[in-house]
Amino acid sequence: MVFWNGTDIGLAVIGGALIGIATSLHYLVKGRVTGFSGILYSIATYDLPSFFWKVSLMMGVVIASSIIYLAFGTEKAIIDGGTPAYDDLSVLTQIGWGGAVVAGFCVGFGTKMGNGCTSGHGVCGLPRLAPRSIVAVCCFMGMGLLTASIKENFIPLEYPEPIDYDHETSAITTLVLGFVVILIMAGFQFVKKRELMVDLAIATVVGFIFGLGLAISGMVKRSKIIGFLAINERWDPTLIFVMVTPVVINFFAFRAKEKPYLNTKYEIPTNNVIDWKLVCGATIFGFGWGVGGFCPGPAFALFPQFTIHINVLFMLTLIMGQLSANFFVKWVDDRKKYDQIKPQPEQQSKEQQQKDQIPDISKQQLAETPSDRKNDAPDNTVKVN
Repeated sequence: MVFWNGTDIGLAVIGGALIGIATSLHYLVKGRVTGFSGILYSIATYDLPSFFWKVSLMMGVVIASSIIYLAFGTEKAIIDGGTPAYDDLSVLTQIGWGGAVVAGFCVGFGTKMGNGCTSGHGVCGLPRLAPRSIVAVCCFMGMGLLTASIKENFIPLEYPEPIDYDHETSAITTLVLGFVVILIMAGFQFVKKRELMVDLAIATVVGFIFGLGLAISGMVKRSKIIGFLAINERWDPTLIFVMVTPVVINFFAFRAKEKPYLNTKYEIPTNNVIDWKLVCGATIFGFGWGVGGFCPGPAFALFPQFTIHINVLFMLTLIMGQLSANFFVKWVDDRKKYDQIKPQPEQQSKEQQQKDQIPDISKQQLAETPSDRKNDAPDNTVKVN
């Protein structure tokens, strides 16, 4: 049996369209791919000069989600007939303490090794018909479906008690902090490089529209994501509409101009190699996605509905996973370079054979006595009669 809610499907299309508009706007104006795993990694590693506009983009997501959460919360639907706008805390905390750690680390490790998540490879990669993105989406989607199906159908779920606190106050605090952080970023940007203030403003708008799309489409609801990934009698197809709608919009929008309005060229990935890092990274990400039900963007949008499971454990281990993947990939690449310049065994054996054929003159000379060397020396004396 399929769980089909027509209102939720309509909201998924509307939210997906907003996600498509946000990513198309960013692409057409600045020529950038809006990949949340890459944005989060740049923030965590303080990547300048993009740090300021990337923080502002994420704060735009948080502000939009805060507004929707304050307006509808966990009890009211955005449109009558639909499911509540946000999950109850019991659904979020069902991920469990261990699940939050495992899911966060795998999502971070996988998205860094595979260079993208659902937004980078899915929403922005598929419209460009990028071979790497097509392979990555197949890998993380397949592993996510497999993992969630096994977990939800055969493994007993945890039901930890959520921490009780004033969620309205939490959402208001998050909303205010979002605006404050944007103002701080604007101040730093103005002092360091004021010509990039436009980047910050555009990123904030892009993040706000994207955040509205995440909240309206249901991508902030773990029940919707797991409901799609776990194949059972109440399979929920809503996520298909959230994914397909922005891909269709971006397919046409990404081809609308030869170059962006405020940049000299499109900043798109040039690597077209499908290697083990892409396949393994996307698969590891899919496993974490199937366990937790979240990727970086939706998890960040849940700060208004604050939980230790998602906003502390999941996010921190996600960053740790990204840093670990970066270290691991560098180590593997360094080993590969070392193996390429290191002499091969056949070459070493040939060099050893050549060395063995050369007589050891120094040892031979040391074995001789001084008298031997004197007798062997030529007689250069002149006889006088």
